[in-house]
Amino acid sequence: MEPEEAEVAEAGKKRKAGEEPEIEDHEDDEENDACDDEEESDVIDADQEDSEEEQQEQVQQRIFRPGIDELEAGEQLEAEPGSYDMLHKAQVEWPCMSFDVMRDDLGAQRSAYPKTAYVVAGTSGAEKATDNRIYVMKWSNLRKTLKDGKEEDQDDEDEDESDSDEECEAVLDVKEVAHPGGVNRIRCMPQAPHIVATWADTGKVHVWNLDAQRKSLDKPGDKAPTSSKAIFTCESHKEEGYALDFNPKETGRLLTGCNDGLIYLWAPVKGGWNVESADAFRGHTASVEDVQWKRTGNSVGSVFASASADSSARIWDVREKDRSKPSIHIKQAHSSDVNVLSWSPCVGELLATAGDDGGFKVWDTRNTSAGPMANFMWHKKPITSIDWHPTDETMLVLSSEDSCVSLWDMAVEDDRDGTETEMPGTEHYPAQLMFLHQGQQEPKEVKWHPQLPGVCISTASTGFNIFKTCNI
Repeated sequence: MEPEEAEVAEAGKKRKAGEEPEIEDHEDDEENDACDDEEESDVIDADQEDSEEEQQEQVQQRIFRPGIDELEAGEQLEAEPGSYDMLHKAQVEWPCMSFDVMRDDLGAQRSAYPKTAYVVAGTSGAEKATDNRIYVMKWSNLRKTLKDGKEEDQDDEDEDESDSDEECEAVLDVKEVAHPGGVNRIRCMPQAPHIVATWADTGKVHVWNLDAQRKSLDKPGDKAPTSSKAIFTCESHKEEGYALDFNPKETGRLLTGCNDGLIYLWAPVKGGWNVESADAFRGHTASVEDVQWKRTGNSVGSVFASASADSSARIWDVREKDRSKPSIHIKQAHSSDVNVLSWSPCVGELLATAGDDGGFKVWDTRNTSAGPMANFMWHKKPITSIDWHPTDETMLVLSSEDSCVSLWDMAVEDDRDGTETEMPGTEHYPAQLMFLHQGQQEPKEVKWHPQLPGVCISTASTGFNIFKTCNI
């Protein structure tokens, strides 16, 4: 697990790989004729040379526009120096479509470096179904990214001088558990993070106790079983699915949504769960792509939202006896499949949705008939994940099939009047787009870390990134 910079760009600059600006020396013939000092005629003012070099570099550089510009042979994206406070990559044997943050007891809001994060993920790309795994991971010694020549705090400089290269290396510790089939979605129970549910591509939902694996990460040399059995398996769904979420208030309560359009409520009972398959939430006419319990405000623990390939989003109350009757039905939430959604953890009535159309919207569920409060159509390909910032009510992060992870602040207003001198390509980016993280192929999920302020984690076919941008 190593820090990276050049491969990921914040709306990256585009330049021929290895190409340096060509600076020509210019001499004034008339001045040479009048000057008796031959040495003086060969000297070019340093300030003038620097200015010419900067001007030529500006001509060669421009902001890369995903979905519009294409990298030509020999070109590469360069990260703007100082774009990241922290950026690390993690690579495991098989790609993971889904992951979740395992909350820890190291502190609620940890801003100091080096950082530590615990993550659980499930593979979905193993060559054989029997090769699929659940990875329980500890990422530690996550230090600041080098500032590319920018000044750092004196404390950071002193720390770097006292640490050896080996001590500065990030560490990835992994414990594996065999999983029957690929993992479509994986989620931790908020009240007990070592209890993990997985949606398998076999059509089954499993619940696991990964306490031994989690604890062994903190004890070097400690071995944990790799052939653990699920503590509960649901075979009631007729097809595979992706929608999965634990209740934030009531321990053990669980929702699962399937490709057949049905949503099951799981109630914890002694020795396992009672899956209410005979009394499913029904109404969606296509696959249920995502479900999430409301996270704060009124009716937490009773209200949840669902997103479907039928272009709709629905809000349900489990206290309603008629489970074919949603509390709110947003019939045309998007022009095509609604892939993902996220409830605000700060303003309880706000719901964000995102879909195949490349757009994301924010709804006030108290008045959805008025239309979305915000509607951004910037990405050119489907959105694969969306997550609301845990403490900032206006910030979101999302991933897209255009190989970008974007960070948004809806409170920002565009005060540009068109008279500013900007690098070419800047006009492509809306003012609310705070940062564009690139370099991963086919990103599938992205989340804010709830205990590391401003830190994002994303998973893709090319592995994991954990990063903190300079402006968040």
